[in-house]
This record gives sequence, structure tokens and C-alpha cells, in this order.
Amino acid sequence: MASNKLLGVAALGAAAYFMRNKETREKTINQIKSYVDPQTVEKVKNTFQNMTKSTTTDSVVTEKELPEKSPTY
Repeated sequence: MASNKLLGVAALGAAAYFMRNKETREKTINQIKSYVDPQTVEKVKNTFQNMTKSTTTDSVVTEKELPEKSPTY
């Protein structure tokens, strides 16, 4: 299980590095598409988009969501 996490972290790090440059990004995406079924690519893309959306919305706290302060005597 730990090796899967390590492999995942390494893959995410490599992906982040390759996505910085447009030419490299397009080359990497084309290589991935040649190995993986397009439906799988879309599924992974949607998963990442949902992860980033939930992280962004979870980090925003409005005043209404803050717990009520108990009165101090």
C-alpha cells in the first residue's frame, strides 16, 4: 500500500512538472492518450477537477458557517 502512495505522489509530481510547459504538456497528454482508453482519461480528469473544486470550496468559510461564540461571564 505504501508503494502505491509513493508511486502516486511521484506521478503527480511528474505531471505537475510536465504541465508547466505547453509543448511538453501536449506531448505528454498525447502519449497518455495512446496508452489509455479515452474514457479512462476523462474519468481521471473529472476526478481531479472534483478534487480541486471540493478543496477550493471547503477552504472558504463564510461568517454564517462559523460556530456561535458562547457568552463569557
